[in-house]
Amino acid sequence: MATNRSTLSREGIIGDIAEILQIPVEEIGDDTNVLDIGLDSIRLMSLVERWRAAGAVKADLVALASDPIVGTWVRELAADPAPNAASAAGATEEVHR
Repeated sequence: MATNRSTLSREGIIGDIAEILQIPVEEIGDDTNVLDIGLDSIRLMSLVERWRAAGAVKADLVALASDPIVGTWVRELAADPAPNAASAAGATEEVHR
């Protein structure tokens, strides 16, 4: 079977959200509530289908809608969210010890 559950990254998830809402990526952070920036159920369904096609088996409409915070979505959906989040935030890389 497939070796990677998902090929999604933090940047990809945020990029997809920004694209579907037609807003700059810079307006979306880990603490952003996607409902507050205009994501509706139809667009969420589109994102879920896109992410499932990319291999995100945990992309579940109900679960994502129940906790609409970007950081939660990244932790749930990204193949390896910790390094991407750390490098994006400029954090140290030796936190995994």
